Amino acid sequence: MNKTLIALAIAAALPVAAQADMTLSGSVTTEYTNSGVIDTDAALSLSASEVLANGMTATATFDVLAGEDQGSASLAGDFGTLTAGKIDSDGAFQAADVGGAVGNTEDDDEGDTTVSGVHLTTTQAGLSLAAQVNASTGADASTSEGRSTQLGATYDFNGITVGYSYASADANTGTDAGIGGPIGGVTENMTAFGVAYTMGDISLTAGKDSVDTDTDYNLTYSTSMDALTVKAQYNNDSEIQIDLTYALSDSLTLSSEIDTGKTTTMVAAYTSGDMTATVSKTDDGTTDASVALDFGNADLTLARNGGDKDTSVTYKVAF
Repeated sequence: MNKTLIALAIAAALPVAAQADMTLSGSVTTEYTNSGVIDTDAALSLSASEVLANGMTATATFDVLAGEDQGSASLAGDFGTLTAGKIDSDGAFQAADVGGAVGNTEDDDEGDTTVSGVHLTTTQAGLSLAAQVNASTGADASTSEGRSTQLGATYDFNGITVGYSYASADANTGTDAGIGGPIGGVTENMTAFGVAYTMGDISLTAGKDSVDTDTDYNLTYSTSMDALTVKAQYNNDSEIQIDLTYALSDSLTLSSEIDTGKTTTMVAAYTSGDMTATVSKTDDGTTDASVALDFGNADLTLARNGGDKDTSVTYKVAF
């Protein structure tokens, strides 16, 4: 009998005062393209939350269809929140990188990376702290992940937030650090300091890390005038980006993104009942189009990718 079954048998035999309700959720997605490729992905997750007699809240999640044990358990109370198991590989560092000096540690294939570890967050007297320890191996002891200790601290001075982050090692090395492996993000002995301030429609962030010689900053202005929404950004690389959104009606919306170098993206979206249709002109000059039907727990999407000229039909059922 494997260890999981033994643990379940023991747990079932123990007397308990109350059992938390378990929530089962997941989805199955099937995509068919005109090139004859059929891709099916499935996700299944179990979660439960219970308020304990001492006022703390215990929460547990488990991703059943993951390649290895991908669960986590947390305990929340006046002290903060403690989570053990599956955590964000650079969660504590990013929590205090308010200046945006360091990008997320990501994977070429799956985006943000996760590791096995312990994560703690707490706020006391206006000071927010985040700390975590990333394990040196994965939950099944077969995946090398790169042991790391991280610390993040932020404090709010009447609207001005300052933050400091530290990591003792790479957030995630993985066994496939080449193609498909982690890219960018938190590295060994990295520190970051930043500030963030918002005044009405204007917000400013500035940050510097120990690896990059430049100071990163971003100035953003956002405003809405009736049906028109404008967002303009300017950063330390002298890049300007303007996002415009205009609602012609409750059903039809036009949006555009204009970048430095006159790169322009335009999107038209139309919604009628359970149907949403979009047409977009991308910055490479191609045109994408899609029609999506919402059937409640099921979604059907017909899409055309102008870049590779592929047409796909995707059906997703979620529960």
